[in-house]
Amino acid sequence: MKQYIGVVKHFLLLVTSAIASSVLVTLPSQAATFGLAQAEVAFTNLNQNPLQTTTNVDTTAIVTAKNGILQAIANGEGLFIVDPPMAFSSSLSEAFGEGSDYLGLAKSDGQVIGTFVVNAGTSFNFDFTASLNLLTAIDNYPAESAKATGAISFALIDTASQSILDIFSLIGNLSTPGNDDFIAIQYGGNFTFSNPVTNYNFGGQQEYAKASIQGSLQRSFANTTIVSLVELTSTRVTVAVPEPSTNVGLLLCCGVIVFISRGRASKLS
Repeated sequence: MKQYIGVVKHFLLLVTSAIASSVLVTLPSQAATFGLAQAEVAFTNLNQNPLQTTTNVDTTAIVTAKNGILQAIANGEGLFIVDPPMAFSSSLSEAFGEGSDYLGLAKSDGQVIGTFVVNAGTSFNFDFTASLNLLTAIDNYPAESAKATGAISFALIDTASQSILDIFSLIGNLSTPGNDDFIAIQYGGNFTFSNPVTNYNFGGQQEYAKASIQGSLQRSFANTTIVSLVELTSTRVTVAVPEPSTNVGLLLCCGVIVFISRGRASKLS
């Protein structure tokens, strides 16, 4: 399966960094911060049974405090059932801090891959649901910082030509304080969607962004084709007093990696 992952990574971009690149000089003070990033995706009603499946989870939580109380949680899950075929991936990163000098980081990645043989003159189709939930909160501006980033990305790949046939990503970022807040969907290919729902509040000391997507994919093949469905779910959070430097940010330098489609792109509204 490594060659399929390599094909996907060729089309990846770093959409957003989970860590700021400057340090704020602040006076000692008690501070409370919170960051949450949760991403889930489920694939159901697949009309083909997979020939091969792969799942993977990678989580990291780091806390360091000179003066403070910290908690960081990172959980991930990847599941692929062969018969009846269905798949699920989730990622949760959460951090809470209180004090005057601390840094808490959490990151989580979940991955599922399924390979299918689609006979000539038939189609490959499935339904999916994707949800992204981001939340940040601080008490003391500008001494504190809280950041949350999440992404759900999947692609259908022709394994013979190593080309991406269809691609989807749901991505979001909150930076408190900061102005680089967004939530967006990007896609290209044979997707249909059922009333995507999004809610967000950008600005101030408490921010959130939520999105829920239901959709389906259907693609027909004139010739027998081996395809792989490759999915990545990623979340990152950081809470800090004072705001972390670039070097500290490199602890989560992998950021949030998401697919970028050359096809249609639209922002949820």
